[in-house]
Amino acid sequence: MFTNPFAELVLSIPPWAIQTYVVLMFILVAAGTMIDVLHKKSAKYYFENWQKATGKGSKQLGGGEVASLAVRTACSDVLTSSEFCNPRRRAAHLLTMYGFLAYVITTAIMVFGYPTSATPAPSIFPLLWHLGALMVCAGGSRSNLPAPDDDRTIVYLTESRGHVTETEL
Repeated sequence: MFTNPFAELVLSIPPWAIQTYVVLMFILVAAGTMIDVLHKKSAKYYFENWQKATGKGSKQLGGGEVASLAVRTACSDVLTSSEFCNPRRRAAHLLTMYGFLAYVITTAIMVFGYPTSATPAPSIFPLLWHLGALMVCAGGSRSNLPAPDDDRTIVYLTESRGHVTETEL
């Protein structure tokens, strides 16, 4: 049902060009993230807070205890987005995050592992690729919706033939 979309792209663009593009995009995203961290000085902020917290502790933690805390924090806060109290926002974030991961990972697998139709990708990879894209779209569309208990009114402005119309949700 689903086929590798990159195998079809190879008919007009050579595989090495597609692979170079993916590697270049990865490098540029990593560089942009590092520039953003340096520009906003967020690494300095977190490092200073970590040093302050280290001095306030009642006991010194060993490496195993620190690793255990890091794993527990990653499992509860990162993987489940427990910092979001609003269930709609949490669902939007989880759909977007896991959809993006599925999309990026399957893109890399199909571009580097199965670049041509001579080496067809197992059907699970194109399926996960499409599913990841749909999850990103669903997460993005859910993020604009108010929570059921949200008392704010959202007003959409639309323009038609020079007239602006307000629509309340």
